[in-house]
Amino acid sequence: MIKVDNQISVRMVLLLLVGGLTIYVTLRDPELGIAIGVGVVVVTLLHQLLGK
Repeated sequence: MIKVDNQISVRMVLLLLVGGLTIYVTLRDPELGIAIGVGVVVVTLLHQLLGK
C-alpha cells in the first residue's frame, strides 16, 4: 500500500518561491527574457541540483 503525505515539503516550497521570484523579476524587466521560460528553467535546474 502506498502512503500519501498531504504535507508540502520544504524542497517544494523553495522551488516554488524561487520560480515565482524569478518570474516576477523577469516580468519587471522584460529584457531578461520570457518570464515563464526563465522560471521553468530555474525551477528545473534547482530540482535537478537538489535531487542529487
